[in-house]
Amino acid sequence: MNFLQNFVKARNVGTPLVKVNTPDSVSTVAAVRKSLGKAEPETPLAIWDAINGLLGLNDMGTKAVMKMLKDADIDKAATTNLPITLQIVNRPEHENFMLFVRNPHLFWETDPLVIQGVWNLRDPYKANGMMLILMTPLGTLLPPDLNSDVLSLEEALPTRTEIRAIVSEIYTQAGAPQPSEKIFEQCGDALVGIPAFPGEQALAMNITKKTGAMNVKGLWDRKKGIISAAPGLSFFDGELTLSDMGGNKNIADYGSKIMSGKRGANVILRVDEIEKAFAGAGTDTSGVKGDLLGNFLSWVEDKKVFCILCLGVPGASKSHFIYCLGGSFGKPVINFDIAGMQDSLVGNSGKNLRNAEATVEAISDGQIILIATANSLRGLPAELLSRFEKGGIFFFDTPDESERTDILGLKIKKYALTPDQTAGFEVRKTEGWTGREIESLCDKADRLGITLVEAAQYVVPLTVSQKASIDELRESANDRYLSASKPGRYTFTKTTTVIDHSLTAATSGGRKLR
Repeated sequence: MNFLQNFVKARNVGTPLVKVNTPDSVSTVAAVRKSLGKAEPETPLAIWDAINGLLGLNDMGTKAVMKMLKDADIDKAATTNLPITLQIVNRPEHENFMLFVRNPHLFWETDPLVIQGVWNLRDPYKANGMMLILMTPLGTLLPPDLNSDVLSLEEALPTRTEIRAIVSEIYTQAGAPQPSEKIFEQCGDALVGIPAFPGEQALAMNITKKTGAMNVKGLWDRKKGIISAAPGLSFFDGELTLSDMGGNKNIADYGSKIMSGKRGANVILRVDEIEKAFAGAGTDTSGVKGDLLGNFLSWVEDKKVFCILCLGVPGASKSHFIYCLGGSFGKPVINFDIAGMQDSLVGNSGKNLRNAEATVEAISDGQIILIATANSLRGLPAELLSRFEKGGIFFFDTPDESERTDILGLKIKKYALTPDQTAGFEVRKTEGWTGREIESLCDKADRLGITLVEAAQYVVPLTVSQKASIDELRESANDRYLSASKPGRYTFTKTTTVIDHSLTAATSGGRKLR
């Protein structure tokens, strides 16, 4: 059942206390009033917020509020104090009275009188068909003291069907003919996941009244701005495709098959360095990281999120692959920054994570692929690692000579290096370099106006500077995880590293795949 069906059912059985997690409290109030039908004018309706205090929403509600104020001998200005309002509205004689309260979570977190005031309404409101409706943002939890007494509901973000109706209405208001099915679909893709009000505003701002043309890019820009305002969420704005990625063909083929399969994704979530995001979850005395981990694990399991882990050498194009995959299939890549969701206030971290999860669900229509990167599995909880068993764990090593040739060609083109700058440079001299280091090489040549041979003097690859830790990582992945480059499992044979002092590069071989 949807929100309104659940609400009507709760109303019919006399539920006195209801919390509604909503992306737009205005639309929630409108939906509830509409659900009352012909009974709305005869139902006393009131609303409270911290600025305006207690107000009637209709004639019956205004009369009820005025009588409550008179009986309590309290000036209306005093009702900006929520505990006072909760005391005033405890008047059993106002049958069927309904009170909407905006953002009570801002007050119950610091004022126990709010919790007590809400609880005090339970029995008298139940006996007289009255209802208190607490409107809170997505992801908000009740205080433990109210869990057993308040019914929690959630008003979902607009569905594609509802968005279609909004788009149609905007075209009608603009005096333009109804758009094609393609435009309806594009508008749906751009607006799914954001509340109705900003969606309507975005449509109104991006339609050309004379022609009926819709600026779909403008809709996406508005959506990105709204989503990125949520703690821990941001869109990748680049324009990359798999043709911009050299090497790692096995993971590219695998990702492409998933995206084009019958259970592809509408959204790709990128979780960067996941081993750091949950580091210390078992020893954090505040309990914040443990709560985040538990919530994240439950969400991934309950929503059947398809998870892939990209493990490997830093700079080996793990994140680059994710961005390229999204671009190739025209799907948004959202950076899911769990560390960015943490907050100093108790409870806010969990709320931020739940809000981010709800937002992603709405944007994706439930079709989500989560791809995490990691430079190490050290400290990664086993229960988290198990979530990647279905999707697979792929190891990214430094590219072989053929892959490095492709990468170098792409980076030379990106930085528009001249033949004079590239002359005399041999790819074999970059043995052991990552894709990031090859890009750094070309970047330096471009910035400094020098040749690649000269720029190579300023690059020290990780396989030289961090040889022991890189080899340890390779050994830990040996024959345990899939290779990102070639079909089969990754294998590593440790060999002696030979340093070429002319390029401060290194050769480390022995990588064999099966």
